[in-house]
Amino acid sequence: MSTDTLRIVVAGGGRVGFRTAQLLDDYGHEVVLIEADDDRLERIGDRLPTVIEGNATHSGVLERAAPGESDAIVALTEDGATNLAVCLAARDASESIYTVLRADTGSGEEHADFVDAVVSPERAGARLAANETVGGEIRSLEGVTGDLEILEIRVEADSPAAGERLEDVDLPEGCLVVSDASADRLAGPDTELEADRQYTVAVEPDVLDEVTALLRA
Repeated sequence: MSTDTLRIVVAGGGRVGFRTAQLLDDYGHEVVLIEADDDRLERIGDRLPTVIEGNATHSGVLERAAPGESDAIVALTEDGATNLAVCLAARDASESIYTVLRADTGSGEEHADFVDAVVSPERAGARLAANETVGGEIRSLEGVTGDLEILEIRVEADSPAAGERLEDVDLPEGCLVVSDASADRLAGPDTELEADRQYTVAVEPDVLDEVTALLRA
């Protein structure tokens, strides 16, 4: 998918859906979350910029999320049939929308012909759903525990850090560039951050936005 800021609709505000929406929002994308359950809506509160109350399978609710103006739909409810219905409805609104479906049982191969990507919370959870949606421009590595994020970030050509050596980039505390673009040695002060190349970065959640602004513009 495009390296630009994406507009992404997430259907389902449970544990996986809410965390996925948070990650995508942290990555700088425009996220719209759809959820019908009152308890979940109360928990989500104002922790996301745009939350729509309602059942995503209802055409009027999905229309409010504007799938025709969105780059991706991520259906992450606990019901696979519901997720498929949401993806197909979004595809009706936009043939170009990227569709990601959650399958709680099996591999989800039965849905593979109808959507662009299938994810399983048992294998990947929220991080993989975010990865499948935005592709390889910023990718959170699966299997990481705790609050620390280990990311693969592609440096944009017009970002403040592009073409600069690490020692000359004002990275905040709580951020460490681990490996250089070749991924065969650790990054050091003399490592040049090349445009359009990926780097492995360890970052604390509090400074993720600042790091993204430096590397992604």
